[in-house]
Amino acid sequence: MHLPDVLARRELSRNRFLSYVEEDLLDRHGQPYTYYQVEARYDAVIIVPLLADGRLVLERIYRHPYRRYFLEFPAGGIEPGENPLAAAKRELAEETGYLAGRLTTLGSMEVMPGLLRMRVTYVLAEELVPGAERALEAMEMLEVEELTRDQAWTAATEEFTSSFLTNGLLWLERHERATIEQPPGA
Repeated sequence: MHLPDVLARRELSRNRFLSYVEEDLLDRHGQPYTYYQVEARYDAVIIVPLLADGRLVLERIYRHPYRRYFLEFPAGGIEPGENPLAAAKRELAEETGYLAGRLTTLGSMEVMPGLLRMRVTYVLAEELVPGAERALEAMEMLEVEELTRDQAWTAATEEFTSSFLTNGLLWLERHERATIEQPPGA
């Protein structure tokens, strides 16, 4: 399929997290069309921390656009040149105080491909031990909680739920299903 020609590109505003961009394109009929998009300055990682007893480590974190707290898995930006597993290890320690003995990539996805250019990688963190000093940023207003999977799924069905929680639970279930379905010795 043909990609639309970009005739002009303008960055309308930028901060340390995002750029707001306007591009002039030709639509499928060859007519001019202005497309607006947000481009993340960093891709992100969402960590699914699993304790040895099966409980999950979550955060109740303030999200200003909604003026409310959400229950989520820990998350953060992937620094330039950093791989997602290293970012997951760093963010987990900074936000929860847990260190992970084993990290496994669960998968990646584009968050809102029609509006936002940002890739999110989900990482399973296991063999957790407490001990890291938390290093929260100014607007990381959060409390760490440990919930059973049933409690987490109940939270994921509330009226206001975070995609970080729901998608993390789905990626975890997919991973566990694939692990069970593998033949012995695979």
